[in-house]
Amino acid sequence: MRLKTYIVDNVADAIPQIKRDLGADALILSTKKVKKGGVFGLFQKEKLEVIAAIESKGMEKVKGQPANERPVPVFAEPETVRPHAARADAADETGNLIAELKSIKQFMMHVIEEDRLPDVLKPLSGRLDEQGVKKEVQSEILAKMMVVLDKNPSATEAEIGEAARLEIIRMIRAHQKAPSGQNPDIVCFIGPTGVGKTTTIAKIAADYLLREDKKVGLITSDTYRIAAVEQLKTYAGILNIPVKVVESFDDLLKAMAELSDCDIVLMDTAGRNYQQKQYIDDLESLLPNQSNVQINLVLSLTSKFEDMKRIIDNFKTIKMDNLILTKKDETSSAGAMLNLIYRYSIPVRFIANGQNVPDDLLAATPELIADFVLGENGHD
Repeated sequence: MRLKTYIVDNVADAIPQIKRDLGADALILSTKKVKKGGVFGLFQKEKLEVIAAIESKGMEKVKGQPANERPVPVFAEPETVRPHAARADAADETGNLIAELKSIKQFMMHVIEEDRLPDVLKPLSGRLDEQGVKKEVQSEILAKMMVVLDKNPSATEAEIGEAARLEIIRMIRAHQKAPSGQNPDIVCFIGPTGVGKTTTIAKIAADYLLREDKKVGLITSDTYRIAAVEQLKTYAGILNIPVKVVESFDDLLKAMAELSDCDIVLMDTAGRNYQQKQYIDDLESLLPNQSNVQINLVLSLTSKFEDMKRIIDNFKTIKMDNLILTKKDETSSAGAMLNLIYRYSIPVRFIANGQNVPDDLLAATPELIADFVLGENGHD
């Protein structure tokens, strides 16, 4: 590995020199303030020491590749457009941009894996890692923090933390589509066993009833577990709202007709192993086929992210409007919230953080999710 140190005013001044001396595949290992110049220790000026490096074998590999097969340089600058040159096709420009963004993400992932981040970013990186935030998501956040450092090399950990919070909020808003079905006739709750669907439905029913003053009706198709039916009936009795039990699509149509005077109908479904397609087909045959139906997928934050992905992927034939994430109180990890939004763009509507009805149900705002991930404002 070749190392080279640069004394500059800021990172932006170092980049052209690094590119010239070490090539576009170089890594910035560290930056720190230093005092230079002056006489007898007086009148010194504050400068920035930037240490960069390049793997020798990495340089040989790049030099040996045909130009059109080389990775897009991380420090690539836009090519000067000649006055009479034809404009590139829009699709090509988009492809180049995607390739460059991918290259930057790969660069940042390599920096994270090699633990070569500037010291001031390491606490943030450690927090994201312990929260289970995927490396591809981390790389995007940390790349933006490198830009913050470039503009303000003296930024403190607290300033980086606040900048990271704002970046996570921006990321959530950019990836998460607007919630749909704000006034549905029926809201269906689907999801695997043990995620707390029935309790969550009771919390939402109480919210509609007590805070929005709406007349609420309940339907359950979870006849596989007698306890689930009795649990929902108990909640319905406490809230003094009607509940119907259905076993078929015809039963569902009848129940919906009987609850037609309700402002909103919430429907519980059987918790099954939805990693098996047969159960999803059974569920799909039961769901009402009408436009004004909202479908919420309920997942537990105690589950592995890979299992969550598998369940969502298996539900691809069913249009999911929202995610509801439960059992936040049973895990210290919040990274899955961000991972799910980043990967699927499905809005997270509620986060359940306890068994109390109706209190332990939080509206999932970008600000709340950012606080959960970063452990701020008491949401650690």
